[in-house]
Amino acid sequence: MQATTDTNRSQTTRESPLQIELRFSLHVPPAEAFDLVAHRIPEWFGGIHAVEWDHSRSLRGPSAPGACSERVCDFGGKALREVIVSYEPGRRYTYRVDLARSEMKMPLVDHLGSFEVQADEGHSVVVWRQHFRARWFVPAAMLRWQMRDHMMRPAVDALIVRCGGRWLEPSPG
Repeated sequence: MQATTDTNRSQTTRESPLQIELRFSLHVPPAEAFDLVAHRIPEWFGGIHAVEWDHSRSLRGPSAPGACSERVCDFGGKALREVIVSYEPGRRYTYRVDLARSEMKMPLVDHLGSFEVQADEGHSVVVWRQHFRARWFVPAAMLRWQMRDHMMRPAVDALIVRCGGRWLEPSPG
């Protein structure tokens, strides 16, 4: 099944070119950094109040997160449903937003997000990417700015304050 999820990811990124990439370091070991970005999102992403998981379809079994797990993020009473596309414990995962089943609506299609965590001298380097296309008549640049500057950067700033760390090039400028 991994080949299938890799094929799906490649197809999605062809349809939805890379729109946002944030690179930062955290002063925590990679295992903790991965746990924070994969499982403890409400602790640092201010817009998300709670997360519920459903691992009943997980390729790693019904009691473990994995590809095909589903995640519901509570954005102030509105559910944003996500499907985990690939999952490599401690290293990286990709997810896509399922807007058809979400209460929170966003003007995007062909979404694919990912987190990658790498070791760097006892600390961690994290790369957060968002691929998508703008929906309706919303200018892509406006949607990209909204997601990057009003959702993602403040969340990463909070994570850096919590763990110590810094922005890496390119800077969030």
